[in-house]
Amino acid sequence: EGICPDGNNSVAALVQANTGTFYGTTNLGGNLVINGNQVDPGTIFNLSVGLGPFVTIQPAFGKVGATVKIWGTNLTGASSVTVNGTAAVFKVVKSSEITATIPAGAGTGSVTVTTPSGPLASSQPFRVTPKITSFTPPIGPVGTQVTISGVSLAQTTIVTFGGAQATTVNVNSDTQVSATVPTGAVTGKIGVTTPGGTAMSAKSFKVTK
Repeated sequence: EGICPDGNNSVAALVQANTGTFYGTTNLGGNLVINGNQVDPGTIFNLSVGLGPFVTIQPAFGKVGATVKIWGTNLTGASSVTVNGTAAVFKVVKSSEITATIPAGAGTGSVTVTTPSGPLASSQPFRVTPKITSFTPPIGPVGTQVTISGVSLAQTTIVTFGGAQATTVNVNSDTQVSATVPTGAVTGKIGVTTPGGTAMSAKSFKVTK
């Protein structure tokens, strides 16, 4: 709502507040009078394009069990927090802040806070990072089916053996994935990729002939 004689003189990029409104600055305008002279020291302006309020998450990624901060407006009285649809334990710290723990079974997706005024969803997805805890068998030739255990594996899209991508991958549950050792695989660590990131095994799978 600030006044600027030249809209092209904005400084830096617009910043969006949790209310949905954009804010920016200019290096002209302001209508400030000093010693009877009008100067243009710049001004702060806002721009509303009809976008609704939302919440932001800090950090924007983390493992199951991690504590995150959720920032928004009018969060007092929130009745639930979900991560990609999975309910999380949370605490309202103040009207603009909630702390929440990433729950088991949560996948990468929107964080939604249900408030007395309605649901508020995050503007960007929260990335739940996967983790590999073990795999069996630890050794075998090309064609061996390997069962990989871990956390946050339900959204697995890629499994690699020593850098070679498996062509057969089956997601059994959020804690287990099976994959077949592909042609071209060499002895090395197993990698699992989900929308939340890539996890590598602590030990190497040994490829035999």
